[in-house]
Amino acid sequence: MSTPAGPTPNARPSWALDAENLDAAMSEVPLFMKELPTEENDTLAALQSLVYDGTPEEIAENFKNQGNEAYGRGRAGFADAIKFYTQALDVECQDQKLNEACYANRAAVNLELQNYGKALYRSAKALFALDRLDEALDCCDHALAVDPENRAVIQERERCQKRIDLIAEKKRKEEEKKRKEKEKKEKIDKMVKERKIKFEVTDETVAKTAQIQLDEETNTLSWPVFFLYPEHKESDYIQAFNETNTFQDHLEVMFEQPAPWDAKQEYTMDNIEIYFENTTGLRPTLVKIGKKLQLGKILSLDKYTIINGVASFIILSKTSPFKEEFLGRYKK
Repeated sequence: MSTPAGPTPNARPSWALDAENLDAAMSEVPLFMKELPTEENDTLAALQSLVYDGTPEEIAENFKNQGNEAYGRGRAGFADAIKFYTQALDVECQDQKLNEACYANRAAVNLELQNYGKALYRSAKALFALDRLDEALDCCDHALAVDPENRAVIQERERCQKRIDLIAEKKRKEEEKKRKEKEKKEKIDKMVKERKIKFEVTDETVAKTAQIQLDEETNTLSWPVFFLYPEHKESDYIQAFNETNTFQDHLEVMFEQPAPWDAKQEYTMDNIEIYFENTTGLRPTLVKIGKKLQLGKILSLDKYTIINGVASFIILSKTSPFKEEFLGRYKK
Protein backbone atom coordinates (compact mmCIF):
# COMPACT_ATOMS: atom_id res chain seq x y z
CA MET A 1 0.00 0.00 0.00
CA SER A 2 1.46 3.37 -1.01
CA THR A 3 2.07 6.19 1.50
CA PRO A 4 -0.17 9.25 0.96
CA ALA A 5 1.61 12.27 -0.44
CA GLY A 6 1.85 15.45 1.63
CA PRO A 7 3.91 17.07 4.42
CA THR A 8 5.04 15.07 7.40
CA PRO A 9 2.70 15.70 10.38
CA ASN A 10 4.00 18.32 12.87
CA ALA A 11 6.95 19.08 10.64
CA ARG A 12 8.69 22.39 11.56
CA PRO A 13 9.39 24.79 8.68
CA SER A 14 13.07 25.48 8.15
CA TRP A 15 12.59 29.17 8.99
CA ALA A 16 10.75 28.57 12.30
CA LEU A 17 12.42 28.95 15.73
CA ASP A 18 12.91 25.88 17.88
CA ALA A 19 10.10 26.14 20.47
CA GLU A 20 11.90 23.88 22.93
CA ASN A 21 14.97 26.10 22.96
CA LEU A 22 13.30 29.43 22.36
CA ASP A 23 15.63 31.52 24.55
CA ALA A 24 18.74 30.19 22.85
CA ALA A 25 17.19 30.62 19.42
CA MET A 26 16.07 34.19 20.15
CA SER A 27 19.53 35.15 21.36
CA GLU A 28 20.85 34.42 17.88
CA VAL A 29 18.52 37.01 16.35
CA PRO A 30 20.34 40.39 16.22
CA LEU A 31 17.37 42.38 17.53
CA PHE A 32 17.17 40.18 20.63
CA MET A 33 20.86 39.61 21.35
CA LYS A 34 21.80 40.11 24.99
CA GLU A 35 25.53 40.24 24.21
CA LEU A 36 27.44 41.25 21.10
CA PRO A 37 29.01 38.30 19.27
CA THR A 38 32.79 38.12 19.10
CA GLU A 39 32.81 37.00 15.48
CA GLU A 40 31.60 39.10 12.57
CA ASN A 41 27.84 39.26 12.07
CA ASP A 42 26.68 40.93 8.87
CA THR A 43 23.07 41.32 9.99
CA LEU A 44 24.05 42.92 13.27
CA ALA A 45 26.49 45.22 11.53
CA ALA A 46 23.74 46.28 9.15
CA LEU A 47 21.35 47.05 12.01
CA GLN A 48 23.99 49.01 13.89
CA SER A 49 24.81 51.00 10.78
CA LEU A 50 21.20 52.19 10.63
CA VAL A 51 21.84 54.26 13.73
CA TYR A 52 24.43 56.23 11.81
CA ASP A 53 22.53 56.26 8.52
CA GLY A 54 22.06 59.75 7.14
CA THR A 55 23.83 63.08 7.36
CA PRO A 56 25.68 64.06 10.55
CA GLU A 57 22.85 66.47 11.32
CA GLU A 58 20.22 63.73 10.92
CA ILE A 59 22.22 61.32 13.06
CA ALA A 60 22.73 63.94 15.79
CA GLU A 61 19.04 64.86 15.65
CA ASN A 62 18.12 61.20 16.05
CA PHE A 63 20.32 60.84 19.14
CA LYS A 64 18.97 64.07 20.57
CA ASN A 65 15.40 62.84 20.13
CA GLN A 66 16.26 59.57 21.86
CA GLY A 67 17.78 61.59 24.69
CA ASN A 68 14.58 63.61 24.98
CA GLU A 69 12.53 60.41 25.11
CA ALA A 70 14.79 58.98 27.83
CA TYR A 71 14.53 62.23 29.79
CA GLY A 72 10.76 62.06 29.46
CA ARG A 73 10.75 58.77 31.36
CA GLY A 74 11.79 60.64 34.47
CA ARG A 75 14.74 60.08 36.74
CA ALA A 76 15.02 56.43 35.72
CA GLY A 77 15.94 57.56 32.20
CA PHE A 78 18.39 60.34 33.09
CA ALA A 79 21.50 58.18 32.67
CA ASP A 80 20.38 57.07 29.20
CA ALA A 81 19.49 60.64 28.28
CA ILE A 82 23.02 61.79 29.07
CA LYS A 83 24.45 58.98 26.92
CA PHE A 84 22.25 59.90 23.94
CA TYR A 85 23.05 63.62 24.18
CA THR A 86 26.75 62.73 24.37
CA GLN A 87 26.44 60.49 21.29
CA ALA A 88 24.75 63.35 19.44
CA LEU A 89 27.64 65.66 20.26
CA ASP A 90 30.19 63.00 19.30
CA VAL A 91 28.83 63.12 15.75
CA GLU A 92 30.25 66.67 15.48
CA CYS A 93 27.62 67.93 13.09
CA GLN A 94 27.77 71.48 11.76
CA ASP A 95 24.36 72.51 13.12
CA GLN A 96 25.39 74.75 16.02
CA LYS A 97 21.83 75.18 17.31
CA LEU A 98 21.45 71.41 17.45
CA ASN A 99 24.77 71.07 19.27
CA GLU A 100 23.83 73.85 21.68
CA ALA A 101 20.52 72.10 22.39
CA CYS A 102 22.34 68.84 23.16
CA TYR A 103 24.84 70.62 25.41
CA ALA A 104 22.04 72.44 27.21
CA ASN A 105 19.92 69.31 27.60
CA ARG A 106 22.83 67.24 28.91
CA ALA A 107 23.77 69.99 31.35
CA ALA A 108 20.18 70.20 32.56
CA VAL A 109 20.05 66.47 33.22
CA ASN A 110 23.40 66.56 35.03
CA LEU A 111 22.20 69.49 37.10
CA GLU A 112 19.08 67.62 38.12
CA LEU A 113 21.16 64.60 39.02
CA GLN A 114 23.50 66.74 41.12
CA ASN A 115 20.62 68.40 42.97
CA TYR A 116 19.10 64.98 43.49
CA GLY A 117 22.37 63.80 44.97
CA LYS A 118 22.55 66.79 47.30
CA ALA A 119 18.98 66.23 48.42
CA LEU A 120 19.74 62.59 49.12
CA TYR A 121 22.88 63.54 51.04
CA ARG A 122 20.97 66.03 53.20
CA SER A 123 18.21 63.47 53.74
CA ALA A 124 20.80 60.92 54.83
CA LYS A 125 22.23 63.34 57.42
CA ALA A 126 18.77 64.17 58.75
CA LEU A 127 17.78 60.51 58.96
CA PHE A 128 21.05 59.72 60.73
CA ALA A 129 20.24 62.36 63.36
CA LEU A 130 16.87 60.65 63.88
CA ASP A 131 18.61 57.27 64.18
CA ARG A 132 16.74 56.00 61.11
CA LEU A 133 19.93 54.43 59.93
CA ASP A 134 18.68 51.96 57.32
CA GLU A 135 16.87 54.77 55.52
CA ALA A 136 19.94 57.00 55.78
CA LEU A 137 22.09 54.26 54.28
CA ASP A 138 19.59 53.81 51.45
CA CYS A 139 19.76 57.54 50.66
CA CYS A 140 23.55 57.35 50.53
CA ASP A 141 23.42 54.39 48.15
CA HIS A 142 21.05 56.24 45.82
CA ALA A 143 23.23 59.36 45.96
CA LEU A 144 26.32 57.33 45.10
CA ALA A 145 24.49 55.76 42.18
CA VAL A 146 24.25 59.29 40.78
CA ASP A 147 27.72 60.42 41.85
CA PRO A 148 29.93 57.47 42.86
CA GLU A 149 32.95 59.68 43.64
CA ASN A 150 31.17 62.09 45.99
CA ARG A 151 33.47 62.07 49.02
CA ALA A 152 30.96 63.66 51.38
CA VAL A 153 28.37 60.99 50.60
CA ILE A 154 30.97 58.24 50.91
CA GLN A 155 31.94 59.52 54.36
CA GLU A 156 28.30 59.82 55.41
CA ARG A 157 27.67 56.26 54.28
CA GLU A 158 30.68 55.06 56.27
CA ARG A 159 29.34 56.90 59.31
CA CYS A 160 25.91 55.27 58.89
CA GLN A 161 27.39 51.82 58.46
CA LYS A 162 29.65 52.27 61.47
CA ARG A 163 26.66 53.29 63.58
CA ILE A 164 24.60 50.35 62.30
CA ASP A 165 27.44 47.94 63.08
CA LEU A 166 27.88 49.48 66.54
CA ILE A 167 24.18 49.10 67.36
CA ALA A 168 24.16 45.55 66.02
CA GLU A 169 27.15 44.66 68.19
CA LYS A 170 25.57 46.28 71.24
CA LYS A 171 22.35 44.38 70.61
CA ARG A 172 24.30 41.15 70.19
CA LYS A 173 26.09 41.70 73.50
CA GLU A 174 22.82 42.53 75.29
CA GLU A 175 21.18 39.41 73.92
CA GLU A 176 24.20 37.37 74.92
CA LYS A 177 24.08 38.88 78.41
CA LYS A 178 20.37 38.10 78.74
CA ARG A 179 20.96 34.57 77.53
CA LYS A 180 23.72 34.01 80.09
CA GLU A 181 21.64 35.56 82.88
CA LYS A 182 18.74 33.30 81.99
CA GLU A 183 20.97 30.23 81.95
CA LYS A 184 22.50 31.29 85.26
CA LYS A 185 19.11 31.78 86.89
CA GLU A 186 17.92 28.41 85.63
CA LYS A 187 21.05 26.80 87.03
CA ILE A 188 20.60 28.51 90.42
CA ASP A 189 16.95 27.43 90.56
CA LYS A 190 17.99 23.87 89.80
CA MET A 191 20.71 23.89 92.47
CA VAL A 192 18.31 25.31 95.08
CA LYS A 193 15.77 22.64 94.23
CA GLU A 194 18.40 19.92 94.52
CA ARG A 195 19.29 21.20 98.00
CA LYS A 196 15.61 21.06 99.03
CA ILE A 197 15.76 24.55 100.47
CA LYS A 198 12.44 26.01 101.59
CA PHE A 199 11.29 29.61 101.15
CA GLU A 200 8.56 31.81 102.54
CA VAL A 201 7.70 35.26 101.21
CA THR A 202 5.98 37.81 103.43
CA ASP A 203 7.39 40.92 101.76
CA GLU A 204 7.67 40.88 97.95
CA THR A 205 9.82 44.03 97.87
CA VAL A 206 12.47 42.58 100.17
CA ALA A 207 12.36 39.20 98.44
CA LYS A 208 13.04 40.76 95.03
CA THR A 209 16.15 42.57 96.26
CA ALA A 210 17.66 39.46 97.84
CA GLN A 211 19.92 37.70 95.36
CA ILE A 212 21.44 34.25 95.42
CA GLN A 213 24.87 34.31 93.80
CA LEU A 214 26.43 31.50 91.80
CA ASP A 215 30.16 30.87 91.98
CA GLU A 216 30.71 29.16 88.64
CA GLU A 217 34.29 28.17 89.43
CA THR A 218 33.32 26.15 92.50
CA ASN A 219 29.71 25.52 91.42
CA THR A 220 28.45 26.70 94.80
CA LEU A 221 25.83 29.18 95.99
CA SER A 222 26.28 32.24 98.16
CA TRP A 223 23.38 33.63 100.19
CA PRO A 224 22.46 36.94 101.78
CA VAL A 225 22.51 36.41 105.56
CA PHE A 226 21.38 38.44 108.58
CA PHE A 227 22.97 37.99 112.01
CA LEU A 228 20.50 39.39 114.55
CA TYR A 229 21.41 40.61 118.05
CA PRO A 230 18.01 41.04 119.75
CA GLU A 231 19.54 42.07 123.08
CA HIS A 232 20.92 45.24 121.51
CA LYS A 233 18.47 45.52 118.61
CA GLU A 234 21.42 45.37 116.20
CA SER A 235 22.20 43.30 113.13
CA ASP A 236 24.93 42.48 110.63
CA TYR A 237 24.27 41.81 106.97
CA ILE A 238 26.46 39.54 104.86
CA GLN A 239 25.69 39.93 101.19
CA ALA A 240 27.35 36.73 100.00
CA PHE A 241 27.77 33.95 102.57
CA ASN A 242 29.02 30.93 100.62
CA GLU A 243 27.26 27.70 101.46
CA THR A 244 30.59 25.95 102.07
CA ASN A 245 31.70 28.52 104.67
CA THR A 246 31.14 27.87 108.36
CA PHE A 247 29.55 30.35 110.73
CA GLN A 248 32.87 30.55 112.51
CA ASP A 249 34.56 31.74 109.29
CA HIS A 250 32.49 34.93 109.34
CA LEU A 251 32.01 35.45 113.07
CA GLU A 252 35.75 35.32 113.79
CA VAL A 253 36.27 38.25 111.46
CA MET A 254 33.26 40.15 112.78
CA PHE A 255 34.23 39.76 116.45
CA GLU A 256 37.95 40.21 116.05
CA GLN A 257 37.32 43.58 117.70
CA PRO A 258 34.47 44.30 120.16
CA ALA A 259 31.34 45.65 118.51
CA PRO A 260 30.64 49.36 119.23
CA TRP A 261 27.34 48.45 120.88
CA ASP A 262 28.91 45.71 123.10
CA ALA A 263 29.98 47.83 126.08
CA LYS A 264 30.36 44.80 128.37
CA GLN A 265 32.23 42.83 125.69
CA GLU A 266 29.97 39.85 126.15
CA TYR A 267 29.84 39.06 122.42
CA THR A 268 33.09 37.24 121.74
CA MET A 269 33.72 34.04 119.79
CA ASP A 270 33.97 32.00 122.97
CA ASN A 271 30.89 33.55 124.54
CA ILE A 272 28.25 33.52 121.79
CA GLU A 273 25.65 30.99 120.69
CA ILE A 274 23.84 30.74 117.35
CA TYR A 275 20.15 29.93 116.89
CA PHE A 276 17.60 29.93 114.13
CA GLU A 277 13.85 30.17 114.36
CA ASN A 278 11.94 27.05 113.36
CA THR A 279 8.52 28.04 112.04
CA THR A 280 7.43 24.66 110.68
CA GLY A 281 5.52 23.60 113.79
CA LEU A 282 2.37 24.88 115.44
CA ARG A 283 4.39 27.60 117.11
CA PRO A 284 7.93 28.94 116.53
CA THR A 285 10.83 27.36 118.39
CA LEU A 286 14.55 28.12 118.54
CA VAL A 287 17.13 25.63 117.30
CA LYS A 288 20.74 25.95 118.46
CA ILE A 289 23.48 25.22 115.93
CA GLY A 290 27.26 24.83 116.09
CA LYS A 291 29.66 27.48 114.90
CA LYS A 292 31.65 25.03 112.82
CA LEU A 293 28.69 23.95 110.70
CA GLN A 294 28.56 25.01 107.07
CA LEU A 295 25.75 27.33 106.03
CA GLY A 296 24.59 24.92 103.32
CA LYS A 297 24.02 22.15 105.86
CA ILE A 298 21.68 24.36 107.89
CA LEU A 299 19.74 25.74 104.91
CA SER A 300 18.94 22.20 103.76
CA LEU A 301 17.41 21.18 107.10
CA ASP A 302 13.70 20.39 107.11
CA LYS A 303 13.25 22.79 110.01
CA TYR A 304 14.87 25.74 108.26
CA THR A 305 12.96 28.23 106.10
CA ILE A 306 14.45 31.24 104.33
CA ILE A 307 12.16 34.24 104.82
CA ASN A 308 11.98 36.80 101.99
CA GLY A 309 15.12 35.46 100.36
CA VAL A 310 17.45 36.21 103.29
CA ALA A 311 18.73 33.61 105.75
CA SER A 312 18.57 34.85 109.35
CA PHE A 313 20.32 33.70 112.51
CA ILE A 314 20.07 34.90 116.10
CA ILE A 315 23.25 35.54 118.12
CA LEU A 316 23.04 35.49 121.94
CA SER A 317 25.63 35.92 124.67
CA LYS A 318 26.02 32.87 126.92
CA THR A 319 26.58 34.96 130.04
CA SER A 320 24.01 37.67 129.48
CA PRO A 321 20.79 37.49 131.56
CA PHE A 322 18.98 38.43 128.35
CA LYS A 323 19.67 34.97 126.92
CA GLU A 324 17.42 33.11 129.37
CA GLU A 325 14.74 35.76 129.09
CA PHE A 326 14.78 35.53 125.29
CA LEU A 327 14.76 31.72 125.21
CA GLY A 328 11.87 31.76 127.66
CA ARG A 329 9.68 33.55 125.12
CA TYR A 330 9.74 30.45 122.93
CA LYS A 331 8.89 28.09 125.80
CA LYS A 332 5.63 29.70 126.79
